[in-house]
Amino acid sequence: MTVDEKGMKAFAEQRANLAVYAAANLKIIDKIGNEIFLRLNEAQTIIHDSFEDQLRRILRVRKIVVKARQQGSSTYIGARFYKKAASERGRKVFILTHEDDATNNLFNMVDRFHKNNPLGARGGRRNAKELDFPGLNSSYAVGTAGSRESGRSGTSNLFHGSEVAFWPNAKSHFASSVQRVPDLPGTEVALESTTNGVTGEFYERTQDAIGGIGDYEVVFIPWHIQEEYTRPDLVTEDFELSDDKMVGSPSNGESLFSEREYADLFQISDAQMAWRRNKINELKSI
Repeated sequence: MTVDEKGMKAFAEQRANLAVYAAANLKIIDKIGNEIFLRLNEAQTIIHDSFEDQLRRILRVRKIVVKARQQGSSTYIGARFYKKAASERGRKVFILTHEDDATNNLFNMVDRFHKNNPLGARGGRRNAKELDFPGLNSSYAVGTAGSRESGRSGTSNLFHGSEVAFWPNAKSHFASSVQRVPDLPGTEVALESTTNGVTGEFYERTQDAIGGIGDYEVVFIPWHIQEEYTRPDLVTEDFELSDDKMVGSPSNGESLFSEREYADLFQISDAQMAWRRNKINELKSI
C-alpha cells in the first residue's frame, strides 16, 4: 500500500467513524484546563453505541440521556452533530440549553472544534451563536431556553436539548423545539439532563420512554462508570459501609438501599463508595 493509499484509507476511516474522527481532529479543554484531542470515554461510548443502534433500527435517533454531572454527554452530542454539519449536506443543527453560560460554553466548544479541524468544511461564524457552512448548506446554532419563543422558528434536522430538566417554560419548549425536527430518516433528537426531581416535563417524557410510549428511548449513564469518581484516600482502616438506609439521596436524605446493599447490588468498590459518601455530604450544604 502506497503512502497516498494509506492516507486515503485513514481519511475514509475518520469520515466513517466518529471516535476515530474526534481523536484525530476535535480538540477540547479537559477538566484541568489542558487542550487535548477528544477520545470518547466509557459514558460517551455507551451513548454513541445506543444512538447508532437506534439509527440502524428505525433510521432516525430519538434519545433521552439521563446522566450524572461531567460525564461528557453534551460534548459527545456536540461532536456528533458538529461532524455531521461540517461534512454532510443540508444539516441544520440547533442546540437549546437551560442557561446563557451553558449556551456560551457549548458554542465555544464547537467553535474550538472547527478552528482546529483540518477536515471541516469551509465556513465559520455567521454571528455570535452560529456556525455556517455555505458550501454544504449546513449550519450549527445554539440558543437559551429563556423565553417561550426560543427554538420555535426555523427547521432543524439535528436537535440537542441540554439539561432539559432545568429548562424554564419546559412544556412550551418541548413542543416548539421538537416540532422543528421533521419525522424523517436521518433526523436526530437528543435530550439530555441530570435529574431534577420526580415531576416536570423531562421526568414525564422519560417515564413515557421507559414505558415504551413513542419513539424515544432512554440511555441511563450511572455515575460509577467514571474512572475519576473514586476516593481511595478516604478508605482508611476504620472505613466501613453503613447498613443505615437513611444514608443515600442528597435530595431527601433517604435511599432504597443502605450503603452496603447499594455497593453489593451495583458492584461498587469501597473507594467509589467513599467518593459517593463525600459527595452527598458536600451537597447537603448546598
